[in-house]
Amino acid sequence: MKLFSLLFLFFFAASMTFAQMDLAPKDPIGGETPGGITYDTIPPVGFPFPTVFNFNYSLVPGVNAGSVGAMYFNGKYYLNRWNSTMMYRYNANGPNGAPGTFADSMTYQGSCRDLATDGMYLYGGNASTALYRIDPNTMATLKTFTLAGGSTRAVAWDPNRMGFWNTNFGGNIFLHDTNGVLKTQITSTLAGKYGMAFDSLPGQPAFLWVWNQVTGGLTASLHKINIATGLEVANYVFTLTAASIGIPGGAEICWVNNNRYLLLNYQNFALAGYLMEGIIPVEFTAFSAKTVGGDVVLDWSTATEKNNRGFEIQRKSGNGEYIVVGFIPGNGTSLTPRNYSFVDKNVQTGYYSYRLRQMDYDGSYAHSAVVEVDVMAPVQFSLDQNYPNPFNPATTISFSLAVDSKVSMKVYDVLGKEVMTLAGSEFSAGTHNLSFNASGLTSGVYVYKIEASGVDGTNFSSMKKMILNK
Repeated sequence: MKLFSLLFLFFFAASMTFAQMDLAPKDPIGGETPGGITYDTIPPVGFPFPTVFNFNYSLVPGVNAGSVGAMYFNGKYYLNRWNSTMMYRYNANGPNGAPGTFADSMTYQGSCRDLATDGMYLYGGNASTALYRIDPNTMATLKTFTLAGGSTRAVAWDPNRMGFWNTNFGGNIFLHDTNGVLKTQITSTLAGKYGMAFDSLPGQPAFLWVWNQVTGGLTASLHKINIATGLEVANYVFTLTAASIGIPGGAEICWVNNNRYLLLNYQNFALAGYLMEGIIPVEFTAFSAKTVGGDVVLDWSTATEKNNRGFEIQRKSGNGEYIVVGFIPGNGTSLTPRNYSFVDKNVQTGYYSYRLRQMDYDGSYAHSAVVEVDVMAPVQFSLDQNYPNPFNPATTISFSLAVDSKVSMKVYDVLGKEVMTLAGSEFSAGTHNLSFNASGLTSGVYVYKIEASGVDGTNFSSMKKMILNK
């Protein structure tokens, strides 16, 4: 009897280990699982979006015990459990971009229901006023927001209004800004709201899709709400095969391999993807960065564009956050290749990451890949010719320092009389610009002179002529 018990435990443990290793269900859309459970993700008659994948995870240990996530980010699907701290990630290498091979699992904040993203971070809440900003790579909680009067069971990021839509099972749907301030709300009588997705296309109104649990657990309902009017414009009822099997979890709308998918999670059961649109707003073909002196030159190209308002250029130093350093207008709708360039001038020495935020006319956006560049300190001191020259009334004088230095920069007339001091302080190693405004001077030739004393004992002096032509 003991031998039988030991053999049973051995084979049970082995089967569990195998099941945990093979975390990529390969069942086709429709039909039954090996356990005989009929798929319940078949959409109702009249549902406008065809099913492109049905990722059934009901027999995968761990994943099938509370997973509610419906999120795609940077090539991976995220399935978080609401009843633990586990986050499971799958590669998007299944049929039609579906979840395929298992990538990894990590611990996260835990207890989050629906997930949202602003293109940089993940966000989720525990059905309270708390909203967590989550690092999508490490799952670390980076910041906790308090949404006064809100509830973070279902959440969706609104790039047009720069805020988070959020709601509980019952009650209204709230919009809070990134400071947690309530901005507006939509009246709702739905009693089982669990997932929410923001939907916006160029030239069309913005909508919220609400994935709703129905009392009794035999059906689920999906509601499309016009954000501007607060009115429901469509709803669809999904019939479940049994009470509480595959009840609504999270929801999200995202681009996967140039296709726009609506993702719906059927709790503990499956993640389904529905094709909403197959045209990506902007198709990037190249994006590169290089240093020229103290400047960073960014070049990128597009194959096609649709309603492209332009590109916001963002820069990040080290582990800091991205900041906006410029904007380049797009070409609206174009079916021919387009080339763009931007110069980030006088960047301090350091290692930087750059990305583009492509923005449509309706305010929706998408991010490019990230390029990195190392801006190195000049190897020698130098003084550049001012630009423009001749000038009226202002010009820019650039200089480079090999090491941190105390710098004096003065302007003289042709008789050697000092007319202005442009600098007289410490400067770090690198390239710097000084502006010279000669609106109070008369036309003629002037001389500018730099004297620099480096921290390593190096001294540098140079002068150049410039012409003020009024």
